[in-house]
This record gives sequence, C-alpha cells and structure tokens, in this order.
Amino acid sequence: MIYSTVNHSQLISNVDRLVRDVLFGTINFQQVKSQLNEFYYSFMISLDSEFRYSKPLQAFIESTNIIIGNDYPYNVFWDNEKTMQFIQLLSGYEKVIKKDYSAWRYQSNKNCRNLEPNIRTLISDHSRLLFVRVDLKYIQEISNHVTIRDFDFHMKKLRDAIHNGDTCFTHLLGHAWSLEHGEDNGGFHCHLLLIFDGAKHYKDSYLADQVGQKWQDITDGVGYCFILNTREYKEGLARRGILGIGMIHRNNMQEVENAVEAALYLTRPDKRDGSYQRLKVSVPNMKSFGQSMPKGQVNGQYT
Repeated sequence: MIYSTVNHSQLISNVDRLVRDVLFGTINFQQVKSQLNEFYYSFMISLDSEFRYSKPLQAFIESTNIIIGNDYPYNVFWDNEKTMQFIQLLSGYEKVIKKDYSAWRYQSNKNCRNLEPNIRTLISDHSRLLFVRVDLKYIQEISNHVTIRDFDFHMKKLRDAIHNGDTCFTHLLGHAWSLEHGEDNGGFHCHLLLIFDGAKHYKDSYLADQVGQKWQDITDGVGYCFILNTREYKEGLARRGILGIGMIHRNNMQEVENAVEAALYLTRPDKRDGSYQRLKVSVPNMKSFGQSMPKGQVNGQYT
C-alpha cells in the first residue's frame, strides 16, 4: 500500500458535502468561506486525472478553476468576493447534480429489482441456507492511509478469493456486495452478503469471523470486519422481529421475508441512519455493486 499524507476518503467526502450543502442545505456564508480555506488546497493537490469524481466534486473543481485560474492552490485565500463567486457559480450545477442523483437512485432500485428474484430463487431451491452478513472497513486510526486505489485493489483480491472458493468461501451458493463511502470518518467500506449451503455449513458466526480474517490478510492488517452474525446482534434483530441472517429455512415464511429484506439492504440508496453513503470517487471500471446468484451463474448487474 502507498501511504497518503492526507485523509483521502474524508477529504473527498467533506468537499462533496460542502457542494451539496451550498446547493441543498442550510450552510451559511461564513461556513462556506471557512471550509473553502480548509479543504481547497489539500483537495486540489490530491486530484488524480485517472479518478472519476462525483458530480458535486466535478462542480467544485470546475467552479474553483474558473475563479482561481492558474494560481497555485497554496497561494489562494478565499475571501468574501471569491466565496460569493463560488456560490454563484455552483448554482449553475444544481440541475445536473439533481439529475445525477435521480439516476443513481434509479440504478439502486434497479439493482434491488434484480437481486430480489435471485435471492428468492435460491431460497426456493434449497431447504435451508446460511446467510452471512459482514461490513468490510478500515481501522479508523489509520484509514487516512487508504486511497480509492487501495480499496479497489483489496476488493479485486476479495472477489478473486470468493470466485475461487478459497477457504471460508467453500460451499458458497451466492453472494452480493455493495461499495460505499461513508461520511464523518465512515470511509470506504463494503457491505457483503454471503449465502452458503445450509446442508454444508451451520456456524455462521465462525464463517463471518473467517471472512474477517481473510479481509485482514488482504489489507495487510489495516482492515477490520464488522460482523452482523454475532449472537448479540442477532438477538437484537430477533427482538425486533427482523432477524434475516443465520440459518434460513425455506418453510418458515417469516425467516424468508426477513432474509430477503436483509439482503436488499445492500441496494438501498437511503441508509437507516440518514447518511449519504454513495461512492464519491472511483477508478476506471470500478463497480459499486455486484452479485452472483446462483453459484456458477454470474448476474451481470454491476454499477
């Protein structure tokens, strides 16, 4: 891994949110000016021509370039005049950003429509299935070293391991994954669903832990895994009547519906905590969602 001197993930998230706050939020003028002076230099010197940036980030780059011109970012101070120019220029991007957001929501809903029948088919074909859900993240204290290139590289290695059926991925019948970019130090992360043959596996927490160990190996120790299949977490879901992970039996309709709902969480554009988790930067050909169901048949829904 090539270490970054700035928190790549957080910086991108901050700038993306600044633009959205100016256009659709309640941020005041002084806050805009303060954040421009805080983020502008670090963001501009970290730009990479190979990266694909979100529409809000593109709007930030284009607007500030118009104002600053050829001046070196280090020499720029965002005073009242420049800040007002920035706000005025951003207004011209409102429609294109709204359109892009609508397209993203449409694609997320399309992913949901494609995933659900595959999950239901898999359940109908097996009397019991073991649903394992993990969130693959990075240790917060050193997440500033992780770039989008690192994340993409780690995900490719993980997908290779899954497709090769390595170790903890034996007897895997289907899987789905969603890549996201959290705010407020959430960083880059992956929601991963693994569906195993319930006749071959029954220790879901053990399998989830093994997946976590695999993720740590792939990331050279900078990754960590949040496991949903712990007894405590499942008991909490059960008390709320929404337990849809662990062993799912085809003849138990409540388990089936809960499992389908748990699986579809991967495709939801709006998370329960209200945060904006969309991937805001990517490398060429990087996909944010994928699935393979059933085993041996790859569904081409990648976005």
